[in-house]
Amino acid sequence: MDPRAADMPLTYDWPYDKPFLGLLAQALRAVGRSHVTVNPQSVADTFERLQRGDFTARAFLDRAVDTDLAFEPLEAWAEAHVPLLLNPAADRRRVWKKSNVRWEFIRAGLHTPHTIVIPAWSRQPVLDPLSDLAPSGATFAIKPDLGGGGGWGVTLGARSWARVEQTRRDMPDDGLLLKELVEPELVDGRRAWFRVFYTCGAIVPCWWDDRTRLFGNWIGEEPRRRWDLDRLWEVGAGIARLQAFSTEVARLADGRWIVVDYVNDPTDLRLLSHAREGMPIETAQRIAEAIAGFVARQA
Repeated sequence: MDPRAADMPLTYDWPYDKPFLGLLAQALRAVGRSHVTVNPQSVADTFERLQRGDFTARAFLDRAVDTDLAFEPLEAWAEAHVPLLLNPAADRRRVWKKSNVRWEFIRAGLHTPHTIVIPAWSRQPVLDPLSDLAPSGATFAIKPDLGGGGGWGVTLGARSWARVEQTRRDMPDDGLLLKELVEPELVDGRRAWFRVFYTCGAIVPCWWDDRTRLFGNWIGEEPRRRWDLDRLWEVGAGIARLQAFSTEVARLADGRWIVVDYVNDPTDLRLLSHAREGMPIETAQRIAEAIAGFVARQA
């Protein structure tokens, strides 16, 4: 594609993003919008072209700057020059620290797992052992406070303070969250655990198995109404203040909903056709079409 015709740069640095970005490119073309994909090999050249005015971006979506600082100049340029930003930089960085967002969910009246925040070893090497880990359960999860998406850096089934200290030394620059492990109710033999994609006003909720990390089908209209799920997710969207993110929620046997994973950005957009833990193609298409429709209306 002639980059002078591009309406929307799409940045990425993870090869698994390419299949989804292909779907998004098709969806953009279907609504009369063009794009240019930007990877680590092309980011410098694309940035120079934008600065020279070789093409004008009307919308911008980044999926790289959290892991590759080479994309920061392009992100900063987009903040100053692009009319429509999907997930602006300041809002993204606010939700990357999960302990901050957790309190916003609690203040909004939503339930979250019992959580203990542990400072990074580099900031506080000597830390008195916690005498009582019981509120976190017999076993608990240890997760990085910053990031931790896709299961990276997560320890499940921890039992002792010694395991916490070992994790602090293994990840010295990361604050940690000690989180209660949630046991959902069973609905028709399935664990009532869901991964929810909020995309430009569209809500795409899917069954998701937290043990196997495999997707099921999306949730139909009847259970959404019966469980009043859209209200739950709309509250979460108001907290996130992002155009595209995902979260995880679980339903307990007593009827309570627990927001397990708060706000994930960037969203894991792997496809089932390319990864065992990826989403079904129908789910990915809904997300791509929601983004493309939003860009067509707003940009």
